[in-house]
Amino acid sequence: MPLPLVILVPIAVPIALATITGVAIQAHNNLTNGQITDPLIRELPQTGLTACTLRPQFRSNNKLLNVFSRTGVKLFRFVRHQPSPEVHGITYSLLDGRDAHPLSTIHIEGLKSEVLFHGSDEILQNLGLVSIRHVVDARDSYRMFILPDGHTYQWTGKTRYLERVIDRSGTQDTEVRERIGAARRIGTRIWEIKFDERQLPAEIVFSTAIVSILDQWNTVFGVGGIFLKSDKNLTVKYQA
Repeated sequence: MPLPLVILVPIAVPIALATITGVAIQAHNNLTNGQITDPLIRELPQTGLTACTLRPQFRSNNKLLNVFSRTGVKLFRFVRHQPSPEVHGITYSLLDGRDAHPLSTIHIEGLKSEVLFHGSDEILQNLGLVSIRHVVDARDSYRMFILPDGHTYQWTGKTRYLERVIDRSGTQDTEVRERIGAARRIGTRIWEIKFDERQLPAEIVFSTAIVSILDQWNTVFGVGGIFLKSDKNLTVKYQA
């Protein structure tokens, strides 16, 4: 690292964190002063959910991540692409359980991620490119995306829910968040995803959940939705 960067990085990082913290404090003050009201939460159903687990393949260095059904059937596989000097971040392809058909390509780059759906299924073909953007408010941080059905969806940072957002007004006084999925870590390397397949297909759920698993939830410290990555578990370091 050139000498100027060695000098500037220790100075710049605390300043950036202080700025983000100030924004978070201001948002919290607005919340406590009654300028933002709580959205209506529709809780995740307790029955009728599909439950799957995502786990790295043994000795693959997280290059292969398998998705299994509750009965142990392999439904999908994430395959990491070789890093390219021209491309920042990391890229995975989602394949079906037989590794025969690519369903989507996911590019993860911190605050700027996207999913390109290209499966043979008619629903996936109509999705095309879906951008996943970073959003933060006084309560939490989110990885948010819009689907062709016109609805906004988000994976939450703290509670790890997949929510359909209805009437996002900014003030949240008329906002409804309908929870249709949830994620939780099991041990150190396995994730369980439960979701209502009547609301969204599994391909969409996992293609978007992997962004939060490797980015939003893979953290040892975070302020305002900006995260310091962990160096263990399901960690994939970004291409510099």
